[in-house]
Amino acid sequence: MSSVYEDLEKIRDILVSNDKTLSVAESVTGGNIQALFASVPMALDFYQGGITTYNIGQKVKHLGVEPIHASKFNSVSDKVARELAFGVIKLFMSDFSIAVTGYVGPDENNDSGKPIAFVSISYITNEKLSEVYQEKIEYDLMARDEVQKYFAECAINIFCQYLSRTFNKH
Repeated sequence: MSSVYEDLEKIRDILVSNDKTLSVAESVTGGNIQALFASVPMALDFYQGGITTYNIGQKVKHLGVEPIHASKFNSVSDKVARELAFGVIKLFMSDFSIAVTGYVGPDENNDSGKPIAFVSISYITNEKLSEVYQEKIEYDLMARDEVQKYFAECAINIFCQYLSRTFNKH
């Protein structure tokens, strides 16, 4: 995996050169992705902003997550990640979105006991939302802040790889 800073600059270059924008919805990563994008020079040219929603009520209120499913899975599923991605793309009126939800530690809904995250990337074209990519990430137990940082860097790397394939930029 390339360095997160190389990925961030590559994302910036691809989005700016294609006149596209990005927004972020975070849960498990606790704002780490937003902080990383905000640190990129010229972030204002492509980064619309982000939202961190840590509990179900806020995910429902701000991003339109379906509450019954979210409650059943403690807000951690591929469906919730997709709903977060769609919600943030609408909220910030961006072209692309990255959404991450997951567990940093054991939970009754997490059978493996390992930290897991669902990353969803969405795109809007002609006012129609599309999910373009989704991935589940698992990792061995480590300190909570290390897990959050790892998941944030993975999400950025996944998005960078997707953009590189899509726009044929290497």
